[in-house]
Amino acid sequence: MAFRWIGKSHDGNTVTLNKLVECPVKFPEYATDTWLNTNQDIVRKGMVLDVETTGLNQTDDVVIEIGMRQFDFNKNTGEILRLGKSYSAFQDPGRPLSPEIIALTGITDADLEGQKIDWAHVDQLISETCLVIAHNAKFDRPFIDRKSKTSTERIWGCSFKQVDWNSKGFTSPKLELLNIYHGFFTDSHRALNDVDALLYLLSHTAHDTDKTYLHELTNNAKRMMTHVIASSAPFESKEHLKTRGYSWDNTNRFWSKIIFKDDVKNEVTWLEDTVYCGPFNGIQRDIALMDNFK
Repeated sequence: MAFRWIGKSHDGNTVTLNKLVECPVKFPEYATDTWLNTNQDIVRKGMVLDVETTGLNQTDDVVIEIGMRQFDFNKNTGEILRLGKSYSAFQDPGRPLSPEIIALTGITDADLEGQKIDWAHVDQLISETCLVIAHNAKFDRPFIDRKSKTSTERIWGCSFKQVDWNSKGFTSPKLELLNIYHGFFTDSHRALNDVDALLYLLSHTAHDTDKTYLHELTNNAKRMMTHVIASSAPFESKEHLKTRGYSWDNTNRFWSKIIFKDDVKNEVTWLEDTVYCGPFNGIQRDIALMDNFK
């Protein structure tokens, strides 16, 4: 299925991109203050969150910038009804940034000197929401969980994994490319810019369902997930496993992936037919909703 490239000219030769200014979400006409106050049974408060860090190691690296924005949404339709509180702050890591991180984020050592994130405030904002969304929650969540107890008690959603971009014709789920496909771009790789970009992206309607991307994400965030471990998989099956989306755990020496629990039966059948050529010899571990992406 070909994706709908917003901003593409009729002749297909040019694309117009608009710079994202703040978060230009269009709210449904019915979402008045009166309606919101009288329909609290279907109004939920979510949050989009992003961090910039000193590197990719979730044990040794630290957060240097956080961006977060609350929003109200209709739990039945996935429509964004109202924007809420936002917070953005720097954190001095106590050591110089690498040239790679400076180039990626545009953040310098001078920007961070003496700066501190108010983690108590972060914790309070998270406590007011029922769902925390990041574009790569498996990366962002461990950094936040280390600093916020409330984060460990919340359901996290992942727009990278819990929206089926491929079925909509998008060949890459990278946020920067999805933004471009939807006709806009942001300045630099900065936390609050990425938060507003993601929230605006999720407000768009998928042409194959006429539902917002947020609707798909929130529905999937409520589905149980299972860690499927293809232990003792034959060496010659590695290319099949890689193509299927399995990752190699070099510490525990096995291939695995996380899928929706209701897809496990079909996955086990595939493993039996393609990998084991016999009974499934792996492990299935169900994941509690609040433990997703930890």
